[in-house]
Amino acid sequence: MDVPGTRPIGYIWRSSTWFIISTVSIALFIELFLYGFLVPMLPYLFQDRLHKDPSQTQRLTAGILTLHGLVSAVSGPLIGHFADKMPNRRKPLLFSLAGCVVGTLLVAWSPSLVVLLLGRVLQGIAGSAVWIVGLATAADTVNENHMGKMMGLIMSFASAGIISGPMVSGILLDSVGYWLTWCVPLGILVIDIIARLLMIENPHHSSPVSDDADETTTLLPEHIEPHDASTTFGFWIFLLRDSRVLTALAVTILTTAILTSFHATLPLHTEEAFGWKPRQVGITFFLLSVPALFLSTPAGWLRDRIGVRLPITISLALHAIFHVLVGVAGNDRFPWASSQHRGPVLYISSIICLGILRPFVTGVGPVEVTASVRDYEKATPGIFGPRGGLSRVYAMTDVAATGGMTIGPAVSGFLREKVGYTSMNWAFGVVYIILAIFAAWFLRSK
Repeated sequence: MDVPGTRPIGYIWRSSTWFIISTVSIALFIELFLYGFLVPMLPYLFQDRLHKDPSQTQRLTAGILTLHGLVSAVSGPLIGHFADKMPNRRKPLLFSLAGCVVGTLLVAWSPSLVVLLLGRVLQGIAGSAVWIVGLATAADTVNENHMGKMMGLIMSFASAGIISGPMVSGILLDSVGYWLTWCVPLGILVIDIIARLLMIENPHHSSPVSDDADETTTLLPEHIEPHDASTTFGFWIFLLRDSRVLTALAVTILTTAILTSFHATLPLHTEEAFGWKPRQVGITFFLLSVPALFLSTPAGWLRDRIGVRLPITISLALHAIFHVLVGVAGNDRFPWASSQHRGPVLYISSIICLGILRPFVTGVGPVEVTASVRDYEKATPGIFGPRGGLSRVYAMTDVAATGGMTIGPAVSGFLREKVGYTSMNWAFGVVYIILAIFAAWFLRSK
């Protein structure tokens, strides 16, 4: 039992749920902020600083964005494996934030393409660790009945980061110049490192293992037999045989891929179709991100109340409609939506609607996979090892998300060049319809 006089100064607020969740939220915000922050700067970086031919910009942009996701996907399982074996998560999260600082400095400096690639590799590894360790820390802090609200709050920051990054850099690059623009992410990273040094982990809110295994067992898929899932390999094989987990991961991979496709295609498309400059592009990304700031927490609350199935099914189906409209806007084959008429208005309106729908999709993977793992742990205590499997859960969902970040820019860049922006978005609409069908079939109501 703790003696009050032996506790660190500020123990109550430093170990409070709100401070821990805030620290994790800022960490995830800045990680995705950094991912998108570079996007509007890439044409300037490639052409003015690295002196590459403008015809290579699309290919180099897709390659840089793909590299970040690929590195994160490869490093994620290893990070999750070791994080679940550590007695606390203080040092891993701190080191990962420091890695983000070093990687960001390398990217900003980048006198050559090799240094730029090295910085992105370091950002990818450090960013993956931020996600895995940060989400595991947050999940240890809250009760499982509030997972939806917690994930909604964190995802509101994460979504704001991935979309507002391009907005901030696009506006500042025109206004204050290259180096002052980089002061923004570096300043946020320093603030979060300080918060992480102050934070004291308080995992007593994590859900206890239930002694009543019979009741929970009836909720588990009958075709999955208990076996040694305590190893990392066994853990992955065990969960990937669950259709609920597979569906949640598929939603994470594909929706993330389509979201990040905006970073590889939106700046170039809007410049060609509407003549927009970095400032207008930044504002467009801002409009895509703002709804998440207000709707992610209510969306999480809705999941806690009625489950995942209905909200995500409706949201995925509506995503399909608005991606079709995004593809049509600015296409002169549709006179009513051409760039000279209603095209810009239709494009912006559809972007805003996608921003409104996004919070009902974001975070579904971590919520559903965490719920599945906790169900298994209640049915068979210790099945994933003495320290549980939360870090490996978030390694799995991080691999899914970063896998989406890897294929999104590459596939969208390829499709835009080969079939055009309109057909690309129509293909995305078909993907969303298929995901809606699988979500309605395999994901669960409350």
